[in-house]
Amino acid sequence: MNKENKETLINKLEKGRAEFAYKCIQESLINLKPFELNSVKFLEDAVNSIKDTIINKMNKEIKEEKIKDLLDSPYEYSLKDKYNTLTDEEKKVINFYKNLLKNYRSYIKNIPTMILSNGLGQTLAFIKSKSEKGNAYELIYEQLTEYMRSPYTTRMQMPEDKKELIDWVISCDSEKYRYITQEILAFLNWLKRFAEGLIEEEEE
Repeated sequence: MNKENKETLINKLEKGRAEFAYKCIQESLINLKPFELNSVKFLEDAVNSIKDTIINKMNKEIKEEKIKDLLDSPYEYSLKDKYNTLTDEEKKVINFYKNLLKNYRSYIKNIPTMILSNGLGQTLAFIKSKSEKGNAYELIYEQLTEYMRSPYTTRMQMPEDKKELIDWVISCDSEKYRYITQEILAFLNWLKRFAEGLIEEEEE
């Protein structure tokens, strides 16, 4: 492979990684919808988990159909002008969602440093231990898993027969482990960029 073709391939792979990260933020987090790339659907279970968690937490205070209406455009309702038009019950639904955004933005910023300090395996174990149905850690873990299963990785792809990202990572030899670490750090870099660019930071 000559230098020009190699650079073209690298650019193509980086573009694919960036597109996947953008969809993770814009679609699965901001719009709470799974997304498709090349006719393959990603993060459907993770998005449903977030919605189910909010509905189950709030359905005693507000009708389920109204919750579903709010979750059709949650980010729009989280912005100041729309948020101020909501009832107190509706605000509780959107507050749950706003907390998810806030936590996600914070965690994505800190996870790369954790990987560099403690290693990928230990960091994934921490994320997994903090994961609860519908919370930001669960979403991040699922995003990392689905990215490593996708064709948008550059050198290492998670085998189809592996169910858990962390189990696969810690079973790899040192060379593969290093490649996976580099791959996940590169993906997290894009997630961090898009989280900072697309998620409005609340004023304290």
